[in-house]
Amino acid sequence: MNTSNSLCQQLLEFLNQHQLLGRPLTLAYSGGCDSQVLLHLLASLKNQSQLTTQLQAIHVHHGLSENADDWLRFTKQQAQQLGIPYQAIKVDLTAQKRQSLEALARDARYQALSEHSADDAVILTAHHQDDQLETMLLALKRGSGVSGLAAMSDIRAHNKQQLLARPLLSSSRMDIEHYAEQHNLDWVEDESNVDERFDRNFLRRRIIPSLLERWPHMLSSSSRSAKHFSEAQQLLEHYAKDDIDTISNADKQLLIEPLKALSAARQRNVIRFYCKQHGVLMPSEAQLEQIMHTCVYAKVDANPQVKLANAMVRRYKQQLLITPIYQDLSNWAQTIDINDLPQQVSLPDDLGVLQLDMVDHQHAFELKGSPQLLPISNDCQQLILDFNYQNVKVWPDFRDKRRELKKVYQELALPNWQRGRQINVRIEQTLAAVVDRFINKDYLQSLATTSDKHQKLLRIRRCD
Repeated sequence: MNTSNSLCQQLLEFLNQHQLLGRPLTLAYSGGCDSQVLLHLLASLKNQSQLTTQLQAIHVHHGLSENADDWLRFTKQQAQQLGIPYQAIKVDLTAQKRQSLEALARDARYQALSEHSADDAVILTAHHQDDQLETMLLALKRGSGVSGLAAMSDIRAHNKQQLLARPLLSSSRMDIEHYAEQHNLDWVEDESNVDERFDRNFLRRRIIPSLLERWPHMLSSSSRSAKHFSEAQQLLEHYAKDDIDTISNADKQLLIEPLKALSAARQRNVIRFYCKQHGVLMPSEAQLEQIMHTCVYAKVDANPQVKLANAMVRRYKQQLLITPIYQDLSNWAQTIDINDLPQQVSLPDDLGVLQLDMVDHQHAFELKGSPQLLPISNDCQQLILDFNYQNVKVWPDFRDKRRELKKVYQELALPNWQRGRQINVRIEQTLAAVVDRFINKDYLQSLATTSDKHQKLLRIRRCD
């Protein structure tokens, strides 16, 4: 069987797998040789009525090359010639700390592909055996574990219901280039692919040719190794899930003492998988040891934390949990003019929206929900919302005496990292209330000493 028929049959068998059948397909189409061949193969199956599902090609324009506009025009023309629906998406790359430009471009590309595909789409990429070997060698260079050495899977979950699939992963670069030559295909050449300052290019151009010259079957053997590592990783995750089910509470937080009862290897395995469950980038070996030393084996009454790339690992009340990395909100404040109510206030850092309005006592409870009702003097013109946490003495409406705010929050079982995220309501420099927590009796007493008979209430509600 020639290369053309072999690749066509391989693609057809791949797409006929049960988990892919009937799903709309999106091809990640760069215009390079690999994705050009995959586009041509898909179009051939379409023309032969062997592929009947919805298909589109998406080209992501990163703007990193001076040739990017030419590549966009080329890919659009090629897709139109083959009768494949086409989209070009331009992305803006904003540099992030500790993230290479290559990683930034990859993340932006997959996000664009996901956002412009159907909810249950299969996103197809043209990765092949040579890419797999490069990925394994890069993982080995970084000192990766089983998960890293498993390299790329042929099918994996991508985003909610979407899947990411690599139908050419068992084919070599030579097979793909031979197909392109057989069919006289044109493609674009990314000039950055010859820049050996990039590790992947160095491997591709210098190292792997020497390896294949000495061991011609290394592509297929490394692919087998990747599958073995993948199976081993599945077993590790199976055992980690069983351990987590045993040592976690109803809130899916890890209980410290049962965690410590596991062997050191199982502890590390649990924490790695716990991070994966929460969508956290895998901690490095140094970060993992820091979590073990700082959090797991901390003093009983300690509440330490370890910052990872995109989350915080925290210990609180003998439990290990993961939270987002919260913003410092101490300088945020918003002045509200009473005469402008009703008003909605958008809070920072994904804390939602507050609805503020003035109501008569008679109608205070007509709306659904559990609003917080704060008496307001008729002379009051403004109030201030802020997150400025200060450990002052307060007199909550649920207590019979004053207490430091820190102690009040402890009484309310509010973790220390949440204390600077509580919404304070200040009226004339006085802390009148903390939204959803309490009204300050000192503020209520100050109202009682005035001759003003407050006729209305400030109603504070969270919007859904």
